[in-house]
Amino acid sequence: MIQLFDTQLIILLCIPSFLIGLSRGGLGGGFGLAAAIFTAQLMEPISAAAFLLPILVASDPLSIFIYRNYIYWKSLIVLIPGAIVGIIITYFLINIISNSFIGLIVGFLAISLVFENLISKYINYKRIKYNPIIGLFLGSLGGFSSFIIHSGLPPIAAYLLPFKLSRQSFMGTVALIFGIINFIKILPYLMLDLFDEKLINTALFLIPVSYLGIFIGKIINNKISDKVFYFIIYSTIFLLGLRLILISF
Repeated sequence: MIQLFDTQLIILLCIPSFLIGLSRGGLGGGFGLAAAIFTAQLMEPISAAAFLLPILVASDPLSIFIYRNYIYWKSLIVLIPGAIVGIIITYFLINIISNSFIGLIVGFLAISLVFENLISKYINYKRIKYNPIIGLFLGSLGGFSSFIIHSGLPPIAAYLLPFKLSRQSFMGTVALIFGIINFIKILPYLMLDLFDEKLINTALFLIPVSYLGIFIGKIINNKISDKVFYFIIYSTIFLLGLRLILISF
């Protein structure tokens, strides 16, 4: 007999599953972080991450397929190796690093990214694209934070946004990067014994909810302008970055 969480918890877990779909469908990774934060209110943070990973892995290919023609391939050469380094480091340090420490780093990076964007709108200066060394660091930070709380968007976005990609290109690139990162995380999650039967079965049961979110997110993405899209991106990054900072103290 397949074991699932109780009905009330499953209903509540539909919310983060749907939010993941929205993020993969076209409304940005901030909704994915919102899903992680919401799930962490229902179970232990590391269990929340383990619950969301199968949903992310199942949702990523569909998101990649939707935006497959808009991927900024050059960014992967820098960000993916960095992310792998971050994942490896986190695997060996998982028992000694604190979630608060990660939350503060990612939160402050998110806030600084938003303020840098605001300053660039009112002060006439040329936005500098990061060199590969900085890109490797941001990629490793993305892998580092993604491993624990699936919150790798701020450092990855910090590298991508100066290139002024279209919203489709941004979504396609982010979808592929995190599709690769999430797939890589399966092995260390298994080695750390983070999964259990009930958790996995419930996650698999809720995958259709994430697919519904992808469908709706794609519809919304097609109806909004680049200006509105990036307003959503920066707003969610700011609010969730602030949230991470506040809960980390």
